Amino acid sequence: MKGILAVALVAFLSVMGLSGCSSRIAPQINPVPYYTYYPASLPTVTAAAERALPAAGMRFSGTKNLSANTVEVQGFTSSGTAILITLHRVGGAVTKFDARIGLYGHLRDVQEIEYWMGKYVGQSMSQPGS
Repeated sequence: MKGILAVALVAFLSVMGLSGCSSRIAPQINPVPYYTYYPASLPTVTAAAERALPAAGMRFSGTKNLSANTVEVQGFTSSGTAILITLHRVGGAVTKFDARIGLYGHLRDVQEIEYWMGKYVGQSMSQPGS
């Protein structure tokens, strides 16, 4: 199956004129967001995200409840680039984290946020009564 998908991708790129050796490839805009699953409830992960932004040197600007299962956490990097973190309850004790920062990847910023979120989710899980 992987072989078929690889052949299909190469064929598609060849038709589109986007071979791997081409210098005509533009930077990727709005890539698939970075995501992580946390073994914790939506409220626990939301609280961790709110604390992680300032800990990572970024500014937390607010939380928006989109539904009973989805929350957005918003903020800005130190350079003023918008951060949008979407948290979605996958199960009672599993929450999916998606992050978008600006129009481009910003992988280091996302990794910094994820580091602090992991720390805060872990602390919350290790507290008695959690």
